[in-house]
Amino acid sequence: MTKSLRILPLAEDEITEAASWYEVRQAGLGIALLDLIDKAIETITSGVLPTSPVPGVKSARRILLLRFPYSLVLYERQNEIVIVAFAHNSRRPGYWRSRQP
Repeated sequence: MTKSLRILPLAEDEITEAASWYEVRQAGLGIALLDLIDKAIETITSGVLPTSPVPGVKSARRILLLRFPYSLVLYERQNEIVIVAFAHNSRRPGYWRSRQP
């Protein structure tokens, strides 16, 4: 059974901000970031969860993006997968912990 995918609005905002930031610095780089995110989401929705645990946060998982210092942070529920953050791997660790899936 395929699970539905939901992305919290705050995570969507983080994705948009990061893509815009990269695009301003180099044309096409923001698009490259969005393409990687799309591929990660396709992988998630295909039923494959190539994730690793988030240290110190029970049941949270993350997908590290190659080429960019970001992760999609998600929770897997019985019938859905919820992306709660698009988090930089070095800045403000765990800032998203209060977000409810």
